[in-house]
Amino acid sequence: MSENVIIAIVGVVGVVLGAFAQQIVTAARDRLEAYRLAQQMQADNALLWQWNRRLVDHIYRGAPPPPPEPPDGLFNHDD
Repeated sequence: MSENVIIAIVGVVGVVLGAFAQQIVTAARDRLEAYRLAQQMQADNALLWQWNRRLVDHIYRGAPPPPPEPPDGLFNHDD
């Protein structure tokens, strides 16, 4: 084999390995972002349930306006 063929083969292998490594990094980053969003949705769900429960209790007792305030942190997201 000539030197040019070996250089071309090494170059192609390097490009393929680089693309493969980039795909792995991107998949890992996307998975971590999805995990973060799932954690945030679970926290929001718990806060919404808590607020809903307080609203139902407020109505059931016949309490006058204003209704209970939403829990701290429900609508505050650092995106």
